[in-house]
Parts: sequence; structure tokens; C-alpha cells
Amino acid sequence: MKKWVFSMALFATLGLHDTQSQLMLSHDHSPPPGLFVSGDSQYLDPASIETRVLRVQGMQIEGFSGASLQKLQAAFVVLEEAVNTEEFKERVLNFKNSKGQRAFASNKGLTNEQIYEQFMEGRETLQPETVGEMNFYLRLYHRRWSRVIGFTSATTNTISINWRFFRNYEPADVAANLAHEWTHKLGFDHRSASEYDSAPYAIGYIAGDIARKLRSKSLHE
Repeated sequence: MKKWVFSMALFATLGLHDTQSQLMLSHDHSPPPGLFVSGDSQYLDPASIETRVLRVQGMQIEGFSGASLQKLQAAFVVLEEAVNTEEFKERVLNFKNSKGQRAFASNKGLTNEQIYEQFMEGRETLQPETVGEMNFYLRLYHRRWSRVIGFTSATTNTISINWRFFRNYEPADVAANLAHEWTHKLGFDHRSASEYDSAPYAIGYIAGDIARKLRSKSLHE
């Protein structure tokens, strides 16, 4: 059976409907439990890990035009800025899961530092040669009654985004969703829609939170 990976809105309680399995899941999008800070025994000094640079690339964009395309472009800008901050690096390295461990759930056996390095290296599973790039193949669709905000498949580069939710999103919210979906492109998954401390959900939250602060700062300058 073809496996689909679905993404839900942050800070909302929604249902996820997989039409193939007819399984309904609910997801409480609480923020990640927290992070270790300087002074904690498990804290990792970000200076001990090489800082990398990651560029956002819009490769194939379908269904976006006018205001929706402008919003997407603004999301690309703030997403790139967010993932290249020292704050993003520190929060990924020192992410604390629901068990109080410095680890992401469903982490493929990788440490936080290995996940940061893999994320910033930018080698998507289907495009391992594009080092240092977040490559986005996006399709905007409209499913009025769907509760699914976005979805992708392990066998395609395309990420589909539902206009029903996109139309009310701020660029920082779009950036959060894109970060979540793109983390799937690196091979990370989550056991269910409630595993909010998995790499896709947690990294999406971190990137979105930083993006909101960056947008707020730029709007007030």
C-alpha cells in the first residue's frame, strides 16, 4: 500500500483521515516539551558543532499566483533566515523530548547533533546530490472539507498544500509547515499525528516559532 505522510496545523486539534486505511487519528498540537539550557547536565554547547548554511529553493510551484505566490515567497525568505540562525541550531541540538531526553522521537537512531547536521546538509532522499539546499516542489490544491493541511509521499518530491488552510496562514505559519514536510524528505517520519516530539513536528515548530519572531521584528523596524 502506498504510504502517505500527512501534516497537520500547529496549535490546533484536528483529525487526520487516511482514505486508504479508513483510520481516523486526532492530534493535539502542543509545542515540544522544551529544551535543555546552559547549566543543564545534558546541554550541548552549539559552538562544539559546525554551523552550516542551507538555502531554500523553489523548484516547481503549481497552483500559486498573485497574493498566494507572494505569501509563499515571503515564507521561503523567512524559512531560510530561520533555519540559518544560531537559535535554530541551539534549539535543535538541545531539544528535549516528552521523556526528558535530549533526543527526538522517531529519530532513526540519530542524535540531535546528527539530525541537525543531516538537516543542514540538505540531502533529500530522492535528491541526494543537492547539498545545502531545501528544494521545494509544491502543489496548491483545494479540498474544502478536508482536515489535512498538507501531505507528501516518500516516492515523490511533491508536497501538496491545502488552500483551505494556506489562505489564512501568515508566512511564518507556511514556513513551519514547509519545514515539517521537508523534514519528511530527509527520511524522518512520525508514528502517528500525536507524536509531536518527532523530528518533523518538532523541527517544524522550532522553525515556525523563530520565523514568527523574525517577521515580527522586521515588521516593527
